[in-house]
Amino acid sequence: MNNDTRLAVAAHILALLSFAGKEHRSSDLLARSVNTNAVVVRRLTGQLKKAGLVEIRRGVGGTALNRKPEDITLLDVYKAVIPHPKATPFYLHQNPCCDCYIGRNIHDALEEPFARVNAAMQESLAKTTIAELADFIRKREHM
Repeated sequence: MNNDTRLAVAAHILALLSFAGKEHRSSDLLARSVNTNAVVVRRLTGQLKKAGLVEIRRGVGGTALNRKPEDITLLDVYKAVIPHPKATPFYLHQNPCCDCYIGRNIHDALEEPFARVNAAMQESLAKTTIAELADFIRKREHM
């Protein structure tokens, strides 16, 4: 799975777990909801566990939230599942031509605007909780 979908899939898993309360859900059930392989789910839930967001019982035990959904922000999820987050959600192209005045300077020129985008993104992610995602789904599904 690429970095572009990890946050969305992890948020999907946590939203589903928020509906389960204290009950544990199997990686197979989570994988069916996400429409992916259970190995992908286990990899992500392992990262979420390391961040303290979920609890995992091996074997037939499954996964459950380790914190209240209202205490888990999308920023928490982002930090848990994006390995070694860059200073920006954008990637700089590699090896621009050093013989070109643009190539020599483009990375430094992009550093500040990309840092501003990253700060705004993280500020925004910090404002949304898993509970809010679950509430949106409840309203949409009339639950």
